[in-house]
Amino acid sequence: MKKIFDGKIYEMLPKTDGILFPYQKAIIDQGDVVWYKMFSLENTSLTDVSETIYWNIKFGSNYTVALDVCSNFVTEKAIMLPNGRLFLVNDNGQVFVIDPDGMINIGGELKYRESVPSAIAYYKNNIWACFKENNVLIRFNINTMRAELRIGGKASPFDCPEDIFIDGENAYVCNSGSNKIVKINLESYATEDYYGFEESVHSYIKSEKCEFVLLDSGLYII
Repeated sequence: MKKIFDGKIYEMLPKTDGILFPYQKAIIDQGDVVWYKMFSLENTSLTDVSETIYWNIKFGSNYTVALDVCSNFVTEKAIMLPNGRLFLVNDNGQVFVIDPDGMINIGGELKYRESVPSAIAYYKNNIWACFKENNVLIRFNINTMRAELRIGGKASPFDCPEDIFIDGENAYVCNSGSNKIVKINLESYATEDYYGFEESVHSYIKSEKCEFVLLDSGLYII
């Protein structure tokens, strides 16, 4: 692995030629000053980018509409759906779906035992959400927000699952408690350990053929 950034990072967003991430630039009056960087796979360089570029990558062309309903646009969980809609979950679990024309639809809540998801992902017209406090991964019906399938619980392959990334039919769940990334096949539901680390793992994504992982000590390319 090669470290590419060692500051505090809030999330990683994949791009066709690398990744983009918000990071803590400074702390002023106990509040974070957030800036944004892009890592290019073409020249392996880090470049500061504008807030607007970050909004466009995270929320798409309707980012101005998304910002109106976000409680905190950095911590807001967002998924671009195949039909051009934007799926949002804010910090209290409220769901919003924004149509391509900018119309906002309120979609109920996405919660499990009063907990909000630590991360969400989309697969075959369903929302998959991990819940850090409950050690579970749950599949929700995208239309009703009802839980349809649960992986984990008392006997769980997860230990404080913080993030989920789906590639093909496989989900990769980052477990900060066990320092492992667990791979789950979303067709057979078979699970296996994918990567193990010597420190907590908080996020994992792929961009092109490269893998990126966020650990306590920083951001790495694998």
